[in-house]
Amino acid sequence: MSVATECGYESLLHPPHLLDLAPSDFCLFPLTKEHLRGTQFSSDNDIIASVKDFLQVQESQDELFYKTGILKLQELCNKCIEACRDYVEK
Repeated sequence: MSVATECGYESLLHPPHLLDLAPSDFCLFPLTKEHLRGTQFSSDNDIIASVKDFLQVQESQDELFYKTGILKLQELCNKCIEACRDYVEK
């Protein structure tokens, strides 16, 4: 049983053609992109270290932060279902 299942969430398959519901819309990815924006790295290892440092800081986020991100993704999925899998504005 996964942690998500233990927390009461259901895992759903993500159809590859629904780009507007990419899992990268989860709350951490936009913050990570913002953290990395404008930085030039000299190696892959520098990028990996920067992301690891960022994620360690994010570990201190409270439960509400993550729950809000998951609920936002769920809301986008529901919009997509209501639109019969047509494109959904975020």
